[in-house]
Amino acid sequence: MKLHTLFSDHIVFAENLPIRIFGTGDGCVKVSFLGETAAACSSQGNWEVELAAREAGGPYEIELDLNGEKKVLTDVYVGRVYLIAGQSNAEFPLSESNTTEEIYKNDPLLRNYFVSRPWIEREALSSKDGWLPAKKDTVGAWSAIGYLTGNSIRTATGKAVGLISCYQGASVIESWLPHGIADGIRLPDVESYIDHYYPDFSAWNSNGVIFETMLKTVMPYSVNGVVWYQGESDTTVQEAAIYDRSLELLFGCVRDMQRNPSLPFAVVQIADYDYRKEYDPDGWKGIQLAQERAAQKDGLVKLVKCADICESSMIHPVTKNALAERIAFALL
Repeated sequence: MKLHTLFSDHIVFAENLPIRIFGTGDGCVKVSFLGETAAACSSQGNWEVELAAREAGGPYEIELDLNGEKKVLTDVYVGRVYLIAGQSNAEFPLSESNTTEEIYKNDPLLRNYFVSRPWIEREALSSKDGWLPAKKDTVGAWSAIGYLTGNSIRTATGKAVGLISCYQGASVIESWLPHGIADGIRLPDVESYIDHYYPDFSAWNSNGVIFETMLKTVMPYSVNGVVWYQGESDTTVQEAAIYDRSLELLFGCVRDMQRNPSLPFAVVQIADYDYRKEYDPDGWKGIQLAQERAAQKDGLVKLVKCADICESSMIHPVTKNALAERIAFALL
């Protein structure tokens, strides 16, 4: 029997939410954590054990019996856990931002799990690495908003912080939704932004691909909140007209998989970008307005504006510090 790669040394569980441990293979599993023991047997090659919610703390150990094979996870913490999801501005690495390296630091209680992308043969950071504590010489490869937001939350709370990094540049929202739902909102190519049908992006921009191969794979691991930064690839007028509905569907799908109807989201409103605002002004502005509408309609969604603190001369603004502070504030 096999544990999901999420379950490694240095793991961070979300405070005050069910602790779910899962994997694949046939047989029975027993898990012991903080005096509680739970067991389950596989069904159709999958298994899951759920333990009680816990308050923040650590370090702990988890003992597992995987159909007779003993395993111990060490340096386990309970704290704040966040899913960082979206396209290239969610992925944009810290080393390419204008954050000075004085901000980079060793922090054993700020940790990151990177969801693998099946269309990239050799990723510098991927699921096989398990949970990686922050180190000065490696955080440059982390998402800038991930690292900086996590650092802000660490400072504000003093608790361990775990990030689940799940992103893909130039990804359209239909790829993040289940096939059936995505099929219902996919527009004809003539009404869609080029990223939908550009050949170089075809590996991940078919309906439901990112949902099936990335997002779904880390569910139902409990998270305290989701950061969503996406929309630059959906900026025709026709797409903007339905983008708020697409976001509602995304919120619902993630909450269903989390089994948490109260899961909060921080939606980063796409920044202004001079070139695209000239090229497709109504579509670009339309996405910004759709993000506002979705946040206003859903009381558990906070809109994080960034146009006033991000450069408009580039599609990937390099100033991320102030934005990360706003995201952290929205999450807390």
